[in-house]
Amino acid sequence: MRGIDTNVLVRFLVTDDERQSALARAHMASLTAAAPGFIATVTLVEAYWVLRNAMGVDRAAVLDAFARLAAAAEVRVEDGEQVRFAVDAAREGADFADALIAFAARRAGCADVVTFDEKAVRRLGFTALDAGA
Repeated sequence: MRGIDTNVLVRFLVTDDERQSALARAHMASLTAAAPGFIATVTLVEAYWVLRNAMGVDRAAVLDAFARLAAAAEVRVEDGEQVRFAVDAAREGADFADALIAFAARRAGCADVVTFDEKAVRRLGFTALDAGA
């Protein structure tokens, strides 16, 4: 098993550099269920930011790609269950990274997640941290 860095994952998903994209696609094509690639959760967070904010890739396209990766036998995502939850929540309008936080906190037994982010309060049930909390 070989780890896959963010820049390789991004170049696999988009062709902004012909040479590197070709190398990334060839590497990903060489992976098998017996010799898979490994994608850390933080790699997906970083790739999401790069694809959406630096490259302007459509949100649905990024989420679809992440869902395919989480389901692929040739790739081991660090926490596939967490990633699938985050993809589903993001498809419903939550922030991808916030959804990862929500899942991790619930798994850890947290009663809630405190935040200043009103969208996370609405979409993921986080608790707004204010003077009364």
